[in-house]
Amino acid sequence: MAGTAIAMPHLMNDPVALRNARDLIARRADKIARATNDPLGISKAQTNCGPTPCATFDEADQHITLTGQYAYASPGAGDIRGPCPGLNAAANHGYLPRNGIASIEQTVAGLGALYNLAPDATAFLAAYAIATDGNLAEGVWSIGGPLPTDPISGGLLGTGQGISYSHNSYEGDASIGRNNAYPNHGDAHSLNITKFEAVYALGGPEDRYTLDKFRSRFEAVQDESIANNPYYFTGLFSTVAVVPAAYNFVIDLMSNHSAAVPSGYLDGYNFKTFFGVSGQPGSFVWERGQERVPEDWYRRPSYNPYDVATVVEDLAIGYAAYPNTLKIDLSGGVYHADTLLQENNFACFVFQLMQQGIPDFLNNAILDLGTVTNFIDKYIGSFVSGLGCPQLGQYDLGLFDQFPGYKYSPTGPATNYKE
Repeated sequence: MAGTAIAMPHLMNDPVALRNARDLIARRADKIARATNDPLGISKAQTNCGPTPCATFDEADQHITLTGQYAYASPGAGDIRGPCPGLNAAANHGYLPRNGIASIEQTVAGLGALYNLAPDATAFLAAYAIATDGNLAEGVWSIGGPLPTDPISGGLLGTGQGISYSHNSYEGDASIGRNNAYPNHGDAHSLNITKFEAVYALGGPEDRYTLDKFRSRFEAVQDESIANNPYYFTGLFSTVAVVPAAYNFVIDLMSNHSAAVPSGYLDGYNFKTFFGVSGQPGSFVWERGQERVPEDWYRRPSYNPYDVATVVEDLAIGYAAYPNTLKIDLSGGVYHADTLLQENNFACFVFQLMQQGIPDFLNNAILDLGTVTNFIDKYIGSFVSGLGCPQLGQYDLGLFDQFPGYKYSPTGPATNYKE
């Protein structure tokens, strides 16, 4: 059964695997370009497996073990939980370290076993979290609030605030269910029941959630955030890539699969369970830190991992279908609205936004920029270089100083996501 064996595929050190991944993005680029002919129709037609449907179901491969070492346990007094229900559930079941602090290897192994999130996507996201809000010296990151301070270095080597307090670097406003940071005194990790109830209602009488329903919700939440949050800011990488990808992750990674619905379905029961919510509409209760994997839950199949190419394609289809959600153009004229979805342009755009945003969000001034960028390049440098991306000029990040939300960076409390 899935989850009984965890291995670390060394994708980033494998030139053949890297070449195959780059070729996959190139092939997906053709599909993205074709989607611009009828982007909304493509979005509405997508299954809960994303751009490539899951055609068959294999119970032995897809069933997730929730007993023994993977049995649910509430977080202990010193355990960290944060804004991502999928990460919290993984830690509560032991697929990630139960203390909420993980290395890249642990992240790749655990999220691969539980969700079939591919090694390239997992390593990329974990490396970025370590570089911007983790502990680069020890190579670990926190799924929630601040990491413990090293008693010898006192944090000089880069102990970060965790993704709960990674505002504008990793976490961004307009989340599917979490608060915006500034109007809630820096708390962007707690579930907002009112927001959750609004998205829960999208299930409708059929009690089903889809990628397209969530994309339309992302546009509405963005508009609400801009109207009500004077510190709303569209971050280089956080709001352009991470936030909308999180909407997609709920569908692509949390849907249950069966022989009857091999591409998966997400209903209210599975949605609430993953988000740690109990009760019914009008009386929902969020059980803080109690996110869990539903019983009798089957992940996406091994033959269709959720990899970088799929993440990029899902994002591109969403922006093509709902163009008002792409509220930033910082490519210096290299990419334009009519060419962004052609060839490898969108993949290049996302990766280059991430690389160019790093200098502005180093978690500790004593860290050398070269050390951080070299660390990131280990995981994406070879990958990006094979895409043939056009050269971007360096952004003048000082232009962002006019926006009050740009430098808003709350820090975590000593209680570290505890009541």
